Amino acid sequence: MRVICDLHLHSRYSLATSKSLDLRSLADGAKQVGIDLLAAPDFTHPHWREEMRSELVETQYGSGVFTTRGRNFVLMSEVSCIWRQDGQSRRVHILIAAPSFEAVDKMSTKFAKLQNLESDGRPIFKISARELFEIVRDADPRCELIPAHVFTPWYGVFGAKSGFDSLGECFGDYADEIPAVETGLSSDPSMHWSVPDSRARAIVSFSDAHSVASLGREATVLEIRELSYESVISALRGRDVVETYEFHPEHGKYHLDGHRKCGVRMHPDASDELGGVCPNCLRGMTLGVLNRTRAISDGPRVGAVKDATGQWEDPLDVHPPYRHLVPLNEILAYTLDVGKSTKRVMSVYSELTDAFGNEFSVLLSPPESEITTVTKRDDVARAIINARFGNVELDAGYDGVFGSAIPRVIE
Repeated sequence: MRVICDLHLHSRYSLATSKSLDLRSLADGAKQVGIDLLAAPDFTHPHWREEMRSELVETQYGSGVFTTRGRNFVLMSEVSCIWRQDGQSRRVHILIAAPSFEAVDKMSTKFAKLQNLESDGRPIFKISARELFEIVRDADPRCELIPAHVFTPWYGVFGAKSGFDSLGECFGDYADEIPAVETGLSSDPSMHWSVPDSRARAIVSFSDAHSVASLGREATVLEIRELSYESVISALRGRDVVETYEFHPEHGKYHLDGHRKCGVRMHPDASDELGGVCPNCLRGMTLGVLNRTRAISDGPRVGAVKDATGQWEDPLDVHPPYRHLVPLNEILAYTLDVGKSTKRVMSVYSELTDAFGNEFSVLLSPPESEITTVTKRDDVARAIINARFGNVELDAGYDGVFGSAIPRVIE
């Protein structure tokens, strides 16, 4: 059974998130995008956890999969760990997967002694990743930890600002228990293939959505035996990733090196020559994701060829394929020259998703002629097709500034 998963999300109880993020909006949004399995996120927050417990129904006793409004959920939440190690401040975001509310209750009892869990759906714990692992596994040995957006400068386990060069440095003797790493928006799987700790595990991509509009901007297709928590974890441990849907890495906000305040952006080759120092203010630049993948690689970057279907392929090993996607609302906004949240964009978006089933289907399947028939616009159809095949103009993000991936309307 193949399921499209988005397992890194947030609720309205996390800081800097949409106040409309509840289970209803997550389920309805997932249906419109084409997501089969979602995270039931922010489960450490006591009020939200009770809300989820009352609304979610377990599909089968002990399955660890819960449902509401026709969508399925597994308990998976992001937390932040901040601690000092080897004379340096460490800040790492980690996803916790749990098989039951009982497991979540047990770990939350301990978490409540570290932090006021009502203050943020993504709590900050002043403990090491290794200590977090012990608390989570003590709650239930079936719980799992997945480092989130691993190369992000701030809060990525490999990030330039506060991360490590290996999972062993971060998790110690528990490193072998980590089943997967999450790419984040500013990298794609090919940027992980020459990094030992990434390529030895499942490489997954999720949206880290702070609003419904961001659902599915990245997703992972898994092959599972049955719809259960155990099968999902088994697929991750077995690296049964069919494919992933990816942001163009340049589209993310930490791809290149730079300094936002000075408007300075550059490729790692250039910043290396400057010692990572901003040429305008002489302060340290934020070293981006591309820089870090190069720094901890054990060889030349691989994956720089495409197969006959246009997918990236590693000539030295076998990796699951992936697809670069541009969110449909962004394609429409670029083409119609209006804001991506406008009624005009939403109207055309609904026309397309109603006609073809969901957003992923629109982006991946119908021929140009059928899109034109629905929208009555050649430019919209051409933009969708060009985005599908990577015919886009890229402007790379840096130091917290999102980049862009604009599909060409005319070839």
